[in-house]
Amino acid sequence: MPGPAASNISKTPLLSTAFFPPLEYMACIARFGKAIIELHESYPKQTWRNRCRIVTANGIHDLSVPVKKVDGNNTKTMDILISRHEDWQVRHWRAIKSAYAGSAYFLYYRDLFEELFLEPCYGSLWEMNHGILKALLDEMGIGARLSTTADFIKPGQYYPDLRFTISPKNHRPGGAIVRDWLEYPQVFSERHGFIPNLSIIDLIFNMGPDSAGYLGEAARQVFPGATV
Repeated sequence: MPGPAASNISKTPLLSTAFFPPLEYMACIARFGKAIIELHESYPKQTWRNRCRIVTANGIHDLSVPVKKVDGNNTKTMDILISRHEDWQVRHWRAIKSAYAGSAYFLYYRDLFEELFLEPCYGSLWEMNHGILKALLDEMGIGARLSTTADFIKPGQYYPDLRFTISPKNHRPGGAIVRDWLEYPQVFSERHGFIPNLSIIDLIFNMGPDSAGYLGEAARQVFPGATV
């Protein structure tokens, strides 16, 4: 990925908030052991901030959290609320069970994910995402220090700035910052082939306790010249 020389790379990546993040997001945190989460941007649409990607019997499927913008298009990410007008949590969990009931570690991690989907009553999107991220990092045994921005950081003022790089709008196969993904067993691989860089949901249900090791290998490709 083009950018400043390794010596100019900050030791802490700047990320967006993300709902059950894609693997390159998790690999970035595993690489640096910390991250700063942007909360003061004007909330953009169609990003990982309120959606995640899994694979089902029918192929790739996005799970999207309905949100409420209290200040319209000028609403900051920190002020985005979770809409209570839809029964999205039940629908999401139903889709997860259908997609991963046949995975190697579904029974082992079922209770954790069911609790993350159904139990919390967060008001804001970022607080829910933050709680999910910390719970999953703890489960995998990945120590990471997570902090949030105090003000909006303009593009070009910070590096590595991955707020908009790690995005479903990036059409390069596999993601934006990890070039080569090792294949791992997936439930529907015989039907769809191996699909890289899905939500962390996919990795944990399929790889279980080996998930942290897999992310560690992927993390070697994230700014390999930087000193952490």
